[in-house]
Amino acid sequence: MAAIIATELVKEYPGGVRGVDSVDVEIADGEFFALLGPSGCGKTTLLRSIAGLESITSGKLTIGEKDVTNAEPGERGVAMVFQDYALFPHMDVGDNIAYPLRIRRVGKTERRTTAESVANGLSLNGLIERRPGQLSGGQQQRVALARAVATRPDVLLLDEPLSNLDARLRLEARTFLKELQRDLGVTTVFVTHDQAEALALADRIAVMKAGKLQQIGSPREIFHRPNNTFVAGFIGSVPMNLLDTVVSGGSVRIGETDVPVPAEAAAAVREGQTVSWGIRPEYLRWSTEPVEGAIAAEVVVTETLGATSLVLVSAGEHKLQVVVPEEQEPAPGDRGWISPQRNRALLFDAETTERIG
Repeated sequence: MAAIIATELVKEYPGGVRGVDSVDVEIADGEFFALLGPSGCGKTTLLRSIAGLESITSGKLTIGEKDVTNAEPGERGVAMVFQDYALFPHMDVGDNIAYPLRIRRVGKTERRTTAESVANGLSLNGLIERRPGQLSGGQQQRVALARAVATRPDVLLLDEPLSNLDARLRLEARTFLKELQRDLGVTTVFVTHDQAEALALADRIAVMKAGKLQQIGSPREIFHRPNNTFVAGFIGSVPMNLLDTVVSGGSVRIGETDVPVPAEAAAAVREGQTVSWGIRPEYLRWSTEPVEGAIAAEVVVTETLGATSLVLVSAGEHKLQVVVPEEQEPAPGDRGWISPQRNRALLFDAETTERIG
């Protein structure tokens, strides 16, 4: 196992395009670390730079005590699982798992023994002689993981390994991955664009945009205390409500209601400042009766989510999303009131997009 430290890491392509732009990050020994962001944000480029599959333009990368900035991939002690699994179709499961050991010139008997041991540990027993084409997507994913684990790497790199699975398999694979990483104790870097996967799996998350880190923190920190409006809008199964408004008399106007400025931002805002008032749909409450300090609203659209419903409401010039229990789902056109949970709202500067306070 090994810690990973990237210092002012830059990957620049011809034409001056930076896939990774001055990234500083420290990943602890044995940590499950997620790189999260939309397509094109640089997360896979950063992962491939750690693996040695992309040359680093400038900066420094260390794995454990070793400077691997310019080291070959085979010298870094890393194993990588690709998005498409990259299994050899003409080899059976055992030979696929043992292939990296074959490259290292490990004896045939030892290779097969190791492959069978790792396969059994990943519930692939009985499939050792099958070829990839005879396996389900979930089984292929486990073979790819087994191949990586068989080399006993210091660092395990996962490039969206769950994206090819259907919804049910993805949920099962998430639990499996978490248990596997915990049992191995190996430093793991996981790339995904699915924030639900990152929140469920990671010890810490790095959110990226346009090659730059936007925020690093625990899932709870990223969810509750986003650094800026990009992180606030990207994280969460439903994006945070972000409404443009103006500070006036210690309040902001939402619809026809003056809502007090959050306590943490009160000392940092100025009169007349343009801000974004943010609150997650889960922290708004819908009521059919007037409530003190509530915002009058009219239902526009409802979406059934199962045990809850997502309701889009209109409050004057503003539109907000609210999560309500299924038995309280209103109908389009219904009028009512929405109440923010105390201390759950945030303020962001409209110009810098940074959180205030």
